[in-house]
Amino acid sequence: MKNRIVTGVLFWTMGVSIAMAAVSAVRDASAEQTGSFAGSWIASGKRQPFDFVEGREVGTFKLAGNVSLKDELGGIEDFWAECIGLSDSMAGSSVRCVWRSLNGEKAYSVLSGQALKEDVEVTGEFVGGTGGLKGVSGTFNFTWTSTFTANNQGIFTGHTKNLSGQYQIP
Repeated sequence: MKNRIVTGVLFWTMGVSIAMAAVSAVRDASAEQTGSFAGSWIASGKRQPFDFVEGREVGTFKLAGNVSLKDELGGIEDFWAECIGLSDSMAGSSVRCVWRSLNGEKAYSVLSGQALKEDVEVTGEFVGGTGGLKGVSGTFNFTWTSTFTANNQGIFTGHTKNLSGQYQIP
């Protein structure tokens, strides 16, 4: 009878140890992911002027283009970014963007900066995401370079340099 009790306690102890190891492995597998990234963004779109105070250029715009990263964001190198925003020559810009991966994962960001012009630095903040990017947070910045604006048609095209940032995924 003692052998059965000892054997039972031994198996129970082994079972608890295995269960604790499994829980620990799951907890480690879901640990927060952090990193940094760098790359470039090519975007184009259309600007719609808004009649406002004389001498103050105000308008809405929509941009879209490819974000190509040398260092991945959450394991993803390429995104299609779409942004909408309000620009004001005195107050700057307020922009909302969605970066979509080829697999449909999304990273949402808020941008702030000045007018869409060459050598203007823009800062961004990730405010959430979907799929493997769910809950993404972090910051990034870039500088517009090689911009082209056809004011009479409201068309904007721009390339960025120094696109870089940091992120966390819970």
